[in-house]
Amino acid sequence: MNIMMRRASLGCAALVIGLSALSLHAQAPRFFFPAPPGSFTVMSNVQYGILDTATLRMDVYRPAGVSAPAPALILFNQAVGTQRTNAFYVGWARAAASKGLVAIVPDLHGGDGSAQDFQRLIAHLGERAGNYGIDREAIAVYAGSGNVFTAFPIVEDPKQTMVKAAVMYYGTAPITQFRRDLPLLYVRAGLDRPGVNGDVESGITRLAATAIAQNAPITVLNNPTGHHAFEMIDDDAVTRDVIERTIDFVKRSTAASYQAALRNALPEAAAAAHVIAGDFHAAASAYATVLASHPDDIRVRLAYGEALLGDKQYSTACSEFDRLRGKGLGPRDLGLPAARACVLKGDHDASVAWLQSIPKRFLPSSVQQDSAFAPLRGRADFRALFQP
Repeated sequence: MNIMMRRASLGCAALVIGLSALSLHAQAPRFFFPAPPGSFTVMSNVQYGILDTATLRMDVYRPAGVSAPAPALILFNQAVGTQRTNAFYVGWARAAASKGLVAIVPDLHGGDGSAQDFQRLIAHLGERAGNYGIDREAIAVYAGSGNVFTAFPIVEDPKQTMVKAAVMYYGTAPITQFRRDLPLLYVRAGLDRPGVNGDVESGITRLAATAIAQNAPITVLNNPTGHHAFEMIDDDAVTRDVIERTIDFVKRSTAASYQAALRNALPEAAAAAHVIAGDFHAAASAYATVLASHPDDIRVRLAYGEALLGDKQYSTACSEFDRLRGKGLGPRDLGLPAARACVLKGDHDASVAWLQSIPKRFLPSSVQQDSAFAPLRGRADFRALFQP
């Protein structure tokens, strides 16, 4: 068993232990979020597919009195049959439905079967969304604890385009590439075990940092006072606030306007991710494509020039920066990369001129020690830039 699988097992075990401990102090486990009676309706044991000779079923929780198609939240829990009535799963479904979402609690077999069942479920919902009052363009997935290990890779698969948003609670998975078209809410329980939360090299911390480095649309929500499975462990205002914010995230991130904004910005978001990764050649190519359709966008042209600079295309970078003169950019934002590109090109006069365009109070003193500007150190006009 590799370390990621061990962490997933630990996370799942923590959920079981947490709920078992709770049962010692109360007559029945309870989900700590108000779902008033009459705020939702339930369609139980609805068939959504066939696995070999077994019928796959789901429970559908709908907001009461809502006729328009609503966003859906699939609760990805590896449970079958009566296991779907677990207080944790039902609690989430009721909470979501009471706040305007259609919550789906499906049969999902463990292991590799989960992915197959999930595909059957997605196909069914895509074909018959109207039967359940679901907006087929607004489907999100929730997974918590050990279920994250299985669900996370599924939703981050670029082919899983019907999944428009994802919510992962206190769990990890071996994700190396995040979708830039999938809004992700990653919820951390601050009082969880170190193996789950991790540090810069492991756990939730590492995965969140990786998503940010890839410029993926991730929102990290830290519950600093929450234990693992805080929805049924910590009966307090913070727990209810996190659940409320989770439901609100699903509504907002699956909205048509939000999804359109993400799609429209994907090329530029990918270009920026190449810069973060240090792949300036790919970044320059990506920015050139964006610039072709937005030739008057000075921010894109500046980013293109900086990518060219990183790719050591100094002459072309200088030309791009020249086109930005007098376009309203900050003098340092433009002047520093332009000066660097020109000095590396070998045009020392142009480099000094760019530095002179930056007010002295904004010119970093570190430029004097920067090795790129070493060829200018003997020039009086360069030294004068740093004199009081």
